[in-house]
Amino acid sequence: MRLKKGCHIITAFAESAAGPGWANSPIWIVVQDENKKIQMECIQPEEQTPEMRLLYAISQAAHFSMTNACKKRLMPE
Repeated sequence: MRLKKGCHIITAFAESAAGPGWANSPIWIVVQDENKKIQMECIQPEEQTPEMRLLYAISQAAHFSMTNACKKRLMPE
């Protein structure tokens, strides 16, 4: 995957998923294009660099914790 010229990466985070007989460990990228449109892109495991794979567990743990903190703050009980 390559981004178009003028795109800006807002954030990137790891979020694995699994089900019966399958598992995936993508990195999700939130991108803003030159027209200010926001979209999500995905980097599959086979496209990830060694640096991305090294940071994956840290990113996933931080993402999980931040998501839970936001749920506690924003979602009614």
